[in-house]
Amino acid sequence: MAGRLFLIPTTMGEANAELVIPAGVLQRSRKLKHFIAENERTARRYLKAIGTEIPLDDLVFYILNKHTEIAEIPNLTAPLAKGIDMGLISEAGLPAIADPGASVVAYCHRNRIQVVPASGPSSILLALTASGFNGQEFHFRGYLPIERKERSMRLKKLEADLRRDGATQIFMETPFRNDKLLEQILETCSPATELCIATDISLTTEKIKTTNLATWQKHRPKIHKRPCIFLLGISA
Repeated sequence: MAGRLFLIPTTMGEANAELVIPAGVLQRSRKLKHFIAENERTARRYLKAIGTEIPLDDLVFYILNKHTEIAEIPNLTAPLAKGIDMGLISEAGLPAIADPGASVVAYCHRNRIQVVPASGPSSILLALTASGFNGQEFHFRGYLPIERKERSMRLKKLEADLRRDGATQIFMETPFRNDKLLEQILETCSPATELCIATDISLTTEKIKTTNLATWQKHRPKIHKRPCIFLLGISA
């Protein structure tokens, strides 16, 4: 029989794992030896923090990132074919969401390998639940274009989509570009449009605020180099 692929949630930032990850998930994660990870260093640091039962030097990592070719996935998942369980571990939060791990999950389904998800923090869903926006219909748009003109066009489209059907529009940015993104939102969208900025979710410095752009214009948040989720929506 093939091994099972466990989707291992991680903390977001330096949060205490026992406060945000279920005990059963931590217990399972501590027993695994083989991991598919985006970055070995951060994966090792997380596993050390939760108290892996396997000596750190004995852990085996297979690197999956944005440069990994689809043809390489069979090599990354070789232990599964031998009946050995593996963990797919994200840089932060849940694997396979805004994360290259989805390609491994798809491969496992095509090859009849069991995929086992686990509960853990998702900045996207936590931001949505705390925003006060429509939670029945929403779209996660991932990262917006970097180029200014393209990003402006995308923001206008997201605002138009919001006005048309009321579905919450969720997106994110690399932390060091947060200020530029916010500045362009304020320049591009209507002052009456509501924006939620969810910063440092699950950390002691967490701050989540929803208000219109006119108010954000007067009271700019300090979000440079801090992980953020941005949501355009209509308050319920």
